[in-house]
Amino acid sequence: MKINNDNFAYSILLTINEGKSKGSGFRLKYKGYNLLVSAKHVFFDDKNELYGDLLIANCPSPLDDGKVVLQINLLDAKIFYSKTADVCIILLGKNKDLKTNNPPLKKDKSKHKRPAELVLEDYIYVIEQTASRITSVDIEATRNLDKIGIANDVYLMGYPTSLGIRQSKYFDAYKPLIRKGIVSGINKNENTFIIDCPSYQGNSGGPIVEHGEDGYFRVIGLVSHYIPYETTWYNNRERIQHVDISNSGFSVCVPFDKITELIETNINSL
Repeated sequence: MKINNDNFAYSILLTINEGKSKGSGFRLKYKGYNLLVSAKHVFFDDKNELYGDLLIANCPSPLDDGKVVLQINLLDAKIFYSKTADVCIILLGKNKDLKTNNPPLKKDKSKHKRPAELVLEDYIYVIEQTASRITSVDIEATRNLDKIGIANDVYLMGYPTSLGIRQSKYFDAYKPLIRKGIVSGINKNENTFIIDCPSYQGNSGGPIVEHGEDGYFRVIGLVSHYIPYETTWYNNRERIQHVDISNSGFSVCVPFDKITELIETNINSL
């Protein structure tokens, strides 16, 4: 089964202070709230200080080349990060449903599932809008770690801004790229899972979509970082040692459990 356009448009490009930090993320519908979800290290350094005060979020349309670009003042934003996982959330606003009595997603055959108007927070401004609609992940279209199937197909979506060269013509840096792999393993000790997709700078925070054994596509977590591959060279005569670090092709991902845990811990502050 082919992944649909709505799934492909989940990923959004995040840029802090004109490139001081870049990453990927996605919007999540949760109990009437609309949240921006990404990796903590996209926003915060090792001292838990923000990389900057201004965030630009480029949200692509699933229908055409249009987009909605949001400007977010991080100093005023309701932003929360986990102390145990590489995950961060920002409150974008509230969802005002345009339909009543929405059926479960599995039974919803309408063209646009659960349409809603996003009422933005005061610290967010729309600086460009050329799309008629954008897509958010519904909490029903997610899956926790204990439900993930080893060897199930997965899709990594995001903005690997470190690929190519500046002003490269190889790809459009404002549109997400997608990679397909499988769930390679689950690390219960670290509460993470591994996929056999290489990730690069800019992919961090992007959604991982699993094609389940029941045929449905669900977001199961986000990209945190790649697993490094180490090669050591040693010159016996000169006693010189050199270590090369490269991308192994495997990536560590934060499961959706940690995202909902962070939201529930701070929901009274939203």
